[in-house]
Amino acid sequence: MPSRLDLPPLDLPPTPVKDRGGDSEWTPLTRARNDIDAHLLVGRLQEGGVETRTVKDRRAPGAWIYAGSNPWAPVTVFVRRFQLDDARLILMEISLDEVDRSATRATETSHGGFLTSSPVLWWATAVVLGVLFTALALAQMGLR
Repeated sequence: MPSRLDLPPLDLPPTPVKDRGGDSEWTPLTRARNDIDAHLLVGRLQEGGVETRTVKDRRAPGAWIYAGSNPWAPVTVFVRRFQLDDARLILMEISLDEVDRSATRATETSHGGFLTSSPVLWWATAVVLGVLFTALALAQMGLR
């Protein structure tokens, strides 16, 4: 029974040289935690005009369970060498956006709102609603 092996895809970047030297046109930018993070990062980089390639770590623990396609395996994101500085600037923008968002969340939490200002208020509201819904359920059962 004859079998056929397909050639590897041509668009995968070559193995990078450890010191980022050599004549490889692709260089590693960062290592994403999983497929989702890599997809979001690649989208942001492509939005900024940076060409990207990704290579999933097939040696991650538990990859055999997913036949080598573990969605939680780390992913290395590569960019073209001449776009490395642009990609780093985009990474810095992402970091600054995250710092701004976390500062905004901290401010909103410190001001508090209904149910977030005090754990006692939250528990009191939960108990009152529990008693109310229980009373309603018992009243409906008594009407039948």
